[in-house]
Amino acid sequence: MAYREVHMTEIKEILLRIASGYPIRSISRSLGIHRETIKNYISISLELGVDPKKDGVTDELVKKIKSRLAGKNKSVHIPRDNILLPHKDRIETYLEKGIKGSKIMTLLARDGIVVGSSSFYRFINSNCQSYIRKNITVRLPETEPGKYSQADFGYMGKIWDEATGRNRKIHALILTLCHCRHMYVYLTFTQDIRAVTQGFEAAWDYFGGITEIVIIDNMKPAIDKADRYSPRVNRQFLEYAQHRGFIVDPAYSGHAKGKPIVERSVPYVRDNFFAGEDFISLEDGRERAVCWCSNVAGKRIHGTTRKIPAQVFEEVEKGSLKSYPGDRYDIPYWAVCKVHPDHHIKFKNSLYVILHQH
Repeated sequence: MAYREVHMTEIKEILLRIASGYPIRSISRSLGIHRETIKNYISISLELGVDPKKDGVTDELVKKIKSRLAGKNKSVHIPRDNILLPHKDRIETYLEKGIKGSKIMTLLARDGIVVGSSSFYRFINSNCQSYIRKNITVRLPETEPGKYSQADFGYMGKIWDEATGRNRKIHALILTLCHCRHMYVYLTFTQDIRAVTQGFEAAWDYFGGITEIVIIDNMKPAIDKADRYSPRVNRQFLEYAQHRGFIVDPAYSGHAKGKPIVERSVPYVRDNFFAGEDFISLEDGRERAVCWCSNVAGKRIHGTTRKIPAQVFEEVEKGSLKSYPGDRYDIPYWAVCKVHPDHHIKFKNSLYVILHQH
């Protein structure tokens, strides 16, 4: 795995999760950052006299850790593919014979071909067609109130856009609370980071609180790199999550069972709310979506829990959510700008001077 720079936002996210009691392996899998790198940040923090679990995490601490790392050599981990790719055909043959992965590792080790268990399984998952996991669905127990929510985008149809004077494709950002199954629907013409952030803000305002963890689909505005083992959360969205105090947990790419609660909500919203309706504008659609969430989706008997989502929300889950202050998040604009020969950069149709020494 080649080295990549870890930004201050990600370092802060790592320390915040450590402070919340998350195991290093879980943080590594969720953020796509090597476990040794995470341990290094913890070690530096302790050297600075700060224990994230006891003393909390501040921006000043993150800056000190980043400055400590600035002068160090950037480590490069030995890529597993360099070791295993020359033996791919041999591994494929073993798999076709039905030999288990643990036994294959033993056979390879006899010839001096040694890799870690997780690296080996990552290799055969991405390179060996003969390795097929059994497709078994196991229903998991219900989650704790206020712990999890799931979010996903779904195409709804078309709505008249007054600004452009034509019908435009409309998508719904759906956020569902996992315990009570109460949902919020936010309609939008665009699927950029601003639309995602505005949709989340509207959802937290509607529920009156925030869940501890959000399992999010690998939507491009929020996830820079969708990967089963090393996903990369968009820096801007990660900053928003830190500001609101929730953990971003990307679902496995192309794996609908990673977010089954909201996955089944998309066709339900499209068929029960959007289909057959005439919306005069985007604002009209958004207002009617809120009404539908409260009076239709929220008051139905849910097919899985056999309970009324809005009722369970009011009686059980609402009090378990983190408080939402009510002030809307000021969404920043980010861009990578090119410095022109005249020492100017252009951002949002405005020119800015860059001093010569910079």
